Amino acid sequence: MVKLGFIRHARTQWNLEKKIQGREDIALCREGISQACLWGEILKPEKFDLIISSPMIRAKQTAKIISRKIFAGIEYDDDLREQDFGTWEGQKLVDIRKQAPGEIELQESRGWEFCPPGGEPRTRVLKRGLKATARAAKDFDKKNILVVTHQSVMKAIIYKIMGENFTPGKVPLLKDCHLHALVWNKKIKIEKLNSIRLL
Repeated sequence: MVKLGFIRHARTQWNLEKKIQGREDIALCREGISQACLWGEILKPEKFDLIISSPMIRAKQTAKIISRKIFAGIEYDDDLREQDFGTWEGQKLVDIRKQAPGEIELQESRGWEFCPPGGEPRTRVLKRGLKATARAAKDFDKKNILVVTHQSVMKAIIYKIMGENFTPGKVPLLKDCHLHALVWNKKIKIEKLNSIRLL
């Protein structure tokens, strides 16, 4: 059995500005660096053996800061990268709604088939996210692993396990700045969502 604690990377300037990041490789802002330091302290009692992180700079920085606090090594997995949001990257939702009325609503109504213009389908994000967790389970049996990734990756994995759809207007299941506890014992299961508040 492998334990997997999922968290999203700490904040960037684009997070604060409510811009869609996707594959844009944005570094943590000062607030994000402070967040990651605090998270490391909060997560110490969990005794993680290893961190597996997205290789994108915001996740990588978060993982490195936490690793120094919890004394755990880091592995990187390309399949944990954020979803490609195509032409939406660098834009705010409010601006997209003005420039292309109905486009966001159309994609949101597609649920699992959501795919930003010129971007990556949600189903592909799920496929690679599950591949990353399966690899972790195979390579690090009986370990307690912290996974540092992105919102779209976490949501795809967790919603699939729960049999949830991405219904527009539904209250999000995942709270921001929380650890989500999963386990892999022949297959992946949820132990507890929003299990540790990091702020």
